[in-house]
Amino acid sequence: MEETVSSTRMERFLKPKAVSSRKLARDTQGRLLMAEESALDVDRIRDAGITVTDLGQRVRVYTSDMTKQLASYIIPAEVSQLSSEAAKPSDGAKVQIGRLIALGGLYIRHNPGLREIGVSDRGDIMLRQDAETAEDPTVGPVLNSHNTTQSTLTERLVARIDKKTHDRDVKEARAWLEAMNVLSEDKTLRARFLSAGVQCEHRGNVAQLYRTTQANFFQLNDPVALELQTALEERFRLLEKPVPMVRVISVVGIPPNERAYKEFVAQLKARKQNPMTLGLPSRLRDSQFFDGASKSLPPSCFLYACPLEEIGDAIYVITINTDYHGEIKSRGIHAGVSTVMARAEVLSAHASCAILSSTGGATVMLGASGAGKTDGATFWAERNSHERRLELERRYAIEHKNDRKKAKEILAVVGYICQDDWVHIVPSGKSQWDAWPSERFFYMRSRGLLGRDLILAETEPIIENATADYGAAGDRSGLGRVTHEYPDERLLYDPDSDTYYCDRDVHQISTVVLLERDAEYDFVIRRLSQSQALEFLLKGGAPDGSFQPFYNDYTDLSSLLISQGVVGDRLLAAYDAAKAGDVAALMNGDEALGRIVLDRLEAQIDIWKFFLADVPVFVVNGVHGRDLTQDVLWYASEHPGFLKPGKEKSVAEFRHLMHTTYHVEYDEAGAWMPRKEAV
Repeated sequence: MEETVSSTRMERFLKPKAVSSRKLARDTQGRLLMAEESALDVDRIRDAGITVTDLGQRVRVYTSDMTKQLASYIIPAEVSQLSSEAAKPSDGAKVQIGRLIALGGLYIRHNPGLREIGVSDRGDIMLRQDAETAEDPTVGPVLNSHNTTQSTLTERLVARIDKKTHDRDVKEARAWLEAMNVLSEDKTLRARFLSAGVQCEHRGNVAQLYRTTQANFFQLNDPVALELQTALEERFRLLEKPVPMVRVISVVGIPPNERAYKEFVAQLKARKQNPMTLGLPSRLRDSQFFDGASKSLPPSCFLYACPLEEIGDAIYVITINTDYHGEIKSRGIHAGVSTVMARAEVLSAHASCAILSSTGGATVMLGASGAGKTDGATFWAERNSHERRLELERRYAIEHKNDRKKAKEILAVVGYICQDDWVHIVPSGKSQWDAWPSERFFYMRSRGLLGRDLILAETEPIIENATADYGAAGDRSGLGRVTHEYPDERLLYDPDSDTYYCDRDVHQISTVVLLERDAEYDFVIRRLSQSQALEFLLKGGAPDGSFQPFYNDYTDLSSLLISQGVVGDRLLAAYDAAKAGDVAALMNGDEALGRIVLDRLEAQIDIWKFFLADVPVFVVNGVHGRDLTQDVLWYASEHPGFLKPGKEKSVAEFRHLMHTTYHVEYDEAGAWMPRKEAV
């Protein structure tokens, strides 16, 4: 039988009656995705001189107490050979143990209640049907994990410019929470915490968001956060204003259409509750959150866009029908806190921060998602990676005439992660700027995370969207198992667990790096003048070729510009036009919103100009390999004067520099090669 994209070797050994039975799961093209083992003709398999496991990966499902096998399935080995494009027809396909997701390859989200136990001595994947969580789709398949219905930022962002409309948004959001409480017989979950000294509150009806917001940010009695709160209050005292509080309201479960809303209303009335008395609309299309384009209530984020001068005592952000922590953290807390900070002439940056200099100064690394911020912060900080720490010690010994004692002393303060994803940049004296911490736990992408295996082995991090491999890895080694390589999986890492050398205190900034990944650049590093740095910053080149102003798609300012397509060179032109009087150019003809965007832009740019003039700024092109890129970051941090503004080094020139100075060699992929000791 000739094998095609829709056939597998297993097809040859199916029992005749099983070919069209429910024992098989196929995609829209007829490709076999999973089969009950009982559908296979074992005698024919033996006659062919092979075993069942030659055809694919066995998955066994057991009862809660693991005393009885409920089912045994086979995943065809061929799924691990599918390209990303070939996997797309299988996206959303239902198989016996879950639903497939095509995201750069195939993954599977397990059915509710299925928990992964591990791999047996025979190489079989062992799953347990947990009776207690069989009806709860939010419980993940591995320890301390949960699932979300959304795993990326919402596409719908609504900016209100009328305060009364915004106030109605807040009122209705609270009404929805009250209605949810009636049906669930529960209370609204309320968490209060600090981020960079700003008081924040999250209210919602999703248990995992209540848990993750408290873990992600600082407790109200945290000593460092309280110090920052005092410093921030002093800055606002000079403005004769109180520090605004950031309040995020998250409502999940609002009916998406009129039919579902009628059922929702009927349930409320059955509980003797009048929806209108609670504050709900008479019809769903009358809701503040209704989307006329889709005639539904899709996942959305609502905020109030106003000039900085008009910010009151509280900043509200409302998220609708999304349980993704990243939405709450970024467009909710960080965006709100950024607005507070802008009022106090403080910068907020989508950046990581690490101590990479023997002076103790911090390097702030800005970049869009995927640019390498986490790598930059963790590469030298991984406590269990002795090779990297020893290499750093060797280099410092060379710089200090082979003084190993001095090198060890330096290593005690270098290679520390400070923050992973968000940093506040605060003026602290003449030409001096400090990095303030914003997060207590680090919300990190699991895929490719340095030190991940140690984190999982020695701690119990909260894991979001743990999803099993279904061929995406390109081989059978992880087929059917949670490998933590799913692109949208994230974990909340507690720095106190000491997987990394970490210092979340306030640190003076000594170097700034803008991280980009562009194969068209002919340099690996370039020192930027103030004006050059500002242009790179405004354009914000992302690894996928898109643009994110300030390397940031989180804040209300950047999100508005991105939603209107006013990014890259177009943003530079629109900003010049707005300064000349055409404010509508910033928002595709919307003059009122354009005026607000210009107010926010100018407030930010004025502060950035001062900062970029005081601190050495580099742009680093991260396409030349992980090890080489991290050496560039370290060298620029330790020797910021090695390039003058406007000067650059090609990758060949940097390789030569590292060879002649530290005897470091790289392979073609930019990875370290074994060092040859001098004879």
